This record gives sequence, C-alpha cells and structure tokens, in this order.
Amino acid sequence: MASAFWQPLLCVVRGQGRLSTRVLAGGESAAFHLGTVRGGSPSSVRRYGNPQPADRELDRRSARRLPPSPSLALITPVRHPLNSVDYGAVEQTLRESVDAWLKQTDPNIIVIVVASEHPPLPDDPRITVVTVDFPPPSAERTARTGDAAVLRDKGCKNAIGLSVAKHFGARHIMFADADDFVSRKLAAHCAAHPDHPGWTITDGWRYSRARRTIRAHRGDFHLQCGTSHIVRSDLLPDSGLSVDASQTQLYEAYGDKLERWMGSHMFLHDDLPLTSLPFAGALYQVGTSNSQSGNALGGQGRPISKAVAAEFGVRATSHTPWGLAQSLFPSRRAIAERVRRVMRRSS
Repeated sequence: MASAFWQPLLCVVRGQGRLSTRVLAGGESAAFHLGTVRGGSPSSVRRYGNPQPADRELDRRSARRLPPSPSLALITPVRHPLNSVDYGAVEQTLRESVDAWLKQTDPNIIVIVVASEHPPLPDDPRITVVTVDFPPPSAERTARTGDAAVLRDKGCKNAIGLSVAKHFGARHIMFADADDFVSRKLAAHCAAHPDHPGWTITDGWRYSRARRTIRAHRGDFHLQCGTSHIVRSDLLPDSGLSVDASQTQLYEAYGDKLERWMGSHMFLHDDLPLTSLPFAGALYQVGTSNSQSGNALGGQGRPISKAVAAEFGVRATSHTPWGLAQSLFPSRRAIAERVRRVMRRSS
C-alpha cells in the first residue's frame, strides 16, 4: 500500500479520483489543508450544499487530467458580492473568461479562482476554487470601493491563490482579473522558456464587449490592466500559510509585498527582472458596470477580426452594417462624456 506521502502523487498520475483533505494532509502538513471549502453564505449553501467536515475538498472534480507540473497558473480573485453592481453578471463574466483561458494551445495550465462564494464554472479538473470568508473590502455597496480596499481584498485573495499554485508546482504564475482575456499562446510560451524570470505585457488590447470593438494599447499596457504580468513562481514569496489564513496573517507573512505585488499591477515590472512579452498578450475589458477603474476604450475602436477572436476567446465583430458601425463609432456614453468635457471648458 502506498504511503501517505506518495498517495497524493499517485492519485494525480493514475487519475484515481479526487484528492481529499485527509490525503493531502498526509503528504503535506496538518496546517496546509488544501481541501478546505467553506459553506459560505446561506445562498451558497442552498446552491452547492454544505461540505462535510470529514471529507472537504478543494476541487470536487476528478484529478484525471490535472497537469502534474503546470507550465502556467492563472490566479483570479473574485470581488465580494456586496461590492458589485450585479453579482450575477460578475459570475457570468468570470465563467466566460475562465472558459477562454482554458483554450490554450498548450493545455498544461491550471486556473485558480479565489472567491467568497463558489461560482458556477466549466466542468474542468484544471480549475481549482478556493472559498474565503474575508469581509467585504468596503461597506459601500458599489464596485468602486477605492484603491485601499481593492489592494487589500485583491492582495489577500491572490496570496491565497499563490499558495495553491506553488503547491501544484506551477512554473509560472499570472494574476488575472476576472473579466479579462489572455492570448492562447501564453502557456506554450511559458513551456518553451521554463527558466525565464517572466514577462510583462506592455502591448495589448482594450476591449468593449458591448460594442464588439478593440483598440490597441502599446507601451504601457501593464500600467492600465491588472492582467499583465507572468512571473516565475520561485520569484514570488512563499508564506507557508494554509488557505485558511486570515488577512492579518497574510499581511504579517508578506509585508508590503502583499499589496505591492499581489494587490497592485504597478510595480512588478520594476521590482522583478521581467522582460516585455514579444506579442500582445491580454485583452483588457473596459466599460463594465462592475469595473473598479471605470476606464473606457479611450479612442477609436476597430472591428474584432476572426483571428483576434480565436486567439483571445471572444466573439468577432459582426460584418453587418450595424455591427461595423457599432465597433467603429463612439458609444453614447463616450459621446456624452465628450459633450460634458466641452461644456466644462466653455463654462
């Protein structure tokens, strides 16, 4: 009979079912219970059921196709339900993003979702969901909670996801916003350069889902979009904490790096030896009601070609007159904002 140390590995290699908390605890330490899934809110319990204490699992799906050593782990934090305009829309957007992320040309990736409630996601064993009971980052029932609240909530959730990614042996890590899309070439690029320190996405696309339009953003894309860095995992600190860690424990373990590296996307490029990704690596979704930044397209859009749509997993622009006009001309919101600016200048 395999020892407790080897049993988790054999489960993954042979595809023998799921990794329970008890098995993982035997191979790791009693403190690192990767399988913990909290019951969450009453609505979450009604939807997904309350996990049994004796057999809680991080991922309820089979480990049969789970990559033994992923080339890339995408970690995405999901905003708290109380700080969203429409949480159903948040979950739907997350599902669309995750579904697109999994369509990499190299399937050797994992996706780690850290959320307050277990969201409905595609049935794929490469997806791992960790639920946390962090308080809402703000008492305001709005998506725009302010920078301090975002840095705290996002930093803590990304830190939890980082622990899981390191546990699974991911070679490179990418913190990805739940409403953005990434190039299908990322995992293959990481696999081809396993020892590279990492890359910064300096060139990318701004994307309006409502208008089916994109706009190239070159040079400082990483200063605008949170989905913009791929880092070799050993360059990011290991807290040694479990997924049950409190926000206070996470701050004590990571110090200022919790907000600087995991909560913000402004400093990784300067703090770590990253180079620019040699192709446009991400599609930054703008103009949504649940956006913290409130950024817009910022200029003339262009239709989404079939090639771009296939690379990022979004829908191409319709070639009907209305579809093309919608992608090329400013939205009503943009026109209204420009009128307001002109009126302020003239007053």
